[in-house]
Amino acid sequence: MTRIILTRHGQTLWNIEGRVQGRLDSPLTEKGLLQARSLACRLCNEGIQHIYSSDAPRARGTAEEILRELSLDKINVNPALREFSFGDWEGRVWGELREAYPEIFKIWDVSPHLVTTPNGESMEMVLNRSWNFIQRVLQDHSGETVCLVTHGLTLKLLVTKALGFEISDWAQTPWQHNTALNIFDVNGQEWEPKLVGDCQHLEEIIDPKP
Repeated sequence: MTRIILTRHGQTLWNIEGRVQGRLDSPLTEKGLLQARSLACRLCNEGIQHIYSSDAPRARGTAEEILRELSLDKINVNPALREFSFGDWEGRVWGELREAYPEIFKIWDVSPHLVTTPNGESMEMVLNRSWNFIQRVLQDHSGETVCLVTHGLTLKLLVTKALGFEISDWAQTPWQHNTALNIFDVNGQEWEPKLVGDCQHLEEIIDPKP
């Protein structure tokens, strides 16, 4: 049995501003760092042996807090764990995009899996690269416990697949808030969920004063 722990980076400035991040990055906020540290403390007894992260600084910064708490040697960085590429939308405010691309958002709001963003990716592309990477992780670390730090949409797609749903049914799985925790025990092709989208470690965080 291999244990796979999937989580998302902490809150960023663009999360607060409602901007599309995708392949671009914005720094972790003070609250985001607190979230990452709280997650790290929660994971200290999970027996994690390896940490993987997207190469985005916001994910690496979150993974570094876990690394520090667990006193592990290194973070394995891989672009396969990157966020959904939103192409031309990145850096823009979601509300502005809705006004600029009304026809695309008519589809996005109902069937986002059918959308390929302008010069960006589709959900199928994102799931294929990230899921294929996890299969390699499972081969390399059979019988071990591995933590992977990724991003909101990528994480939701991975959890959807792990729970046995099709991409078209992704709305049936919970949204992955910042540092949401998902734990699966994997035996062959069977993924047994232990936690899905859990954020209990955030309950006692007091928002930093402005």
